[in-house]
Order: sequence, then C-alpha cells, then structure tokens
Amino acid sequence: MQPRQPGGQLRRGLGAAGRRQRRIPGALRSRSRRRSRPGVTVGPMRVGFVGMGRMGLPMARRAADAGHDVTAFDASPQAARRAAASGLATVDGLDGLAGCEVVCSSLPGSDDVEAVYCSGGGLLEVLEPPAVAADLSTVSVAVSRRVAAEARRRSIGFLDAPVSGTSIHAEAGTLTVMVGGPAEALSAARGVLETFSSRVERVGDNGSGLLLKLISNRLLTSYLGAIAEAVVAMERTGLDVSQGIELLRAGAAPRQLDYKAEPMAARDFAPMFTVDLMRKDLRLAAEALGAARIAGVAQAVLEETAAAGRGSEDLGALITAVERHMDGP
Repeated sequence: MQPRQPGGQLRRGLGAAGRRQRRIPGALRSRSRRRSRPGVTVGPMRVGFVGMGRMGLPMARRAADAGHDVTAFDASPQAARRAAASGLATVDGLDGLAGCEVVCSSLPGSDDVEAVYCSGGGLLEVLEPPAVAADLSTVSVAVSRRVAAEARRRSIGFLDAPVSGTSIHAEAGTLTVMVGGPAEALSAARGVLETFSSRVERVGDNGSGLLLKLISNRLLTSYLGAIAEAVVAMERTGLDVSQGIELLRAGAAPRQLDYKAEPMAARDFAPMFTVDLMRKDLRLAAEALGAARIAGVAQAVLEETAAAGRGSEDLGALITAVERHMDGP
C-alpha cells in the first residue's frame, strides 16, 4: 500500500461488500491441523492480508505459496489489481475477511491501523473469536496498545509484530518479526508469520514489539549516518572508495555496508525504505523512548534530507545532507 492521507482511502473501503475477485487455483481448504510443537498450528489456515504495498504483497504471496488460504484487501484499486494479478484472492471490503483465522496488516501509518481495526465495519467487528490479528506495521505504540485493548475486549488476539527488513527480505522469506502480545496468540499465528520470516520472536506484552522495532530503527539510522561520513571522508581524502568499502566490509560492521555503502557512493537512491518512512519511525521512537543525542542528530539529518526534496528517496539519500556539513582535509 502506498502512503496516503492517513486513514482516508482505508475508511472509504470499510463498508464495501466483501466480494472475492479471484481465488487461488487449488488452494488448500482442509481445516485439519498438524502441530510441530505444543500449541503451534502449522497446517493450512484461512488468512487475511490488509495492505498490498511494497511489503504486504510479497508477504501475502509467501503465505499463499506455503499453502495457506490467503485473501487480500487493499483500499487502493491499483494495489488490489496488483494483488489479483499475482494470483491472490482479493475482496473489495474488510467484511470479506470474515471467517479468517489469522489476519495480517501492513499499513503506512498509525491512523490507518486504527481505522482498519477500530472504525465501524473494521476488522475487530468483522473477526470472530478466537481469531488473531497481527499488525506488521511500524506505528505509534500508544495507538497499537489502544487497538490491543479493544481487541481484548472482543476476545480477539492482537499482536504488534513489526518486521525488520526490506521488500527483498519479504520476497526471500528472511524478515525478522518482533512480536508483542499474548503468547497464545503468537502460537496461533506463528505458522503464518514464519512463511515470510527467518525469525519470529515474542519480546513481551502488547507494544513491546514496536518498542524494539523503534530502537532498531534508531540504531540503523545512526549507523547509516556514520557510513555516509565514511564514504564522504574517503572521497575527500582521495582514497579509492571501492577499495575502502571492501576493506571496511572485512572489518566489524559488514551488514549495513552490504546494503547501503555502494548505493550511497554511487548516489543511487532508488527507494527500498524511504527517508519519509524513517522520519516517521524516528518521531515515533522519540515519543515512545524519549530523546537520545545520536538518534536526535540522525533525525535532524533526515529532516534536512527531506527538506531538500528527497523524502521519497531511499534512506541512503541522507548522505546528501551529511556531506554538506563535512569539512575537507
């Protein structure tokens, strides 16, 4: 789902009739279950996915390819058409997800999540106990906990389950899922979450998954700022940048170098995770975690990057702000 005015298009889709547009040929319909460990369902399940954007679509496809009976919804007609073209069954309203045992949502903002779950005709009205909802979005901890409280009131399991990784990891099934919420709800949903993830781990009660994800994104952005400084320093001191990156990669911090150093050096900002999305995450981190000096500097760098018109570009575009503040040798 592409970013939009919070909740607007989503709200317009809440009352639509839930007619399926397409059904996956040969999808498994059996309600039988087998268990690989106590309390963990791994057989085919009826699964709903809300949000067919850059992350949601590949996650839904992996769940379907694993044998789950997946039905997708997106309020954007364009996103819904992409989902149908990929072979997913689609519906034109949230009520089309009635009867799902697990519903996953991947949405752009806090208002969207609250609207999809708590508005009239939202998921918490559509789903029936003992269904479980797993919100994979990175949103406000306070909003997510409000949704969780309403879900508890209705005896619906609710997990904040933000994912760490990009669309590349979603397609490969190697995301990391940080889960907050009841252990029994995770047990019910684990067989779905593991179809697009290499690690799914509960870190505490509702809100805990989001807190860890926000901490992770603070760390990530601070680290990327340091990589950007390193690339510019190599450029300005006349070092061979390609050679320098290879030698730094052989040291202690290879992962972000693998993902971002070469695109930053090439000034290739094709979006994988945009500046604007990380600005939102760092604002949420400040709200939930309080101020932090290095993260605050990283956030200021992102704000400057966005002010220069690069908000829709990849996070690596922060190098353009970093280099403006670096002196030569």
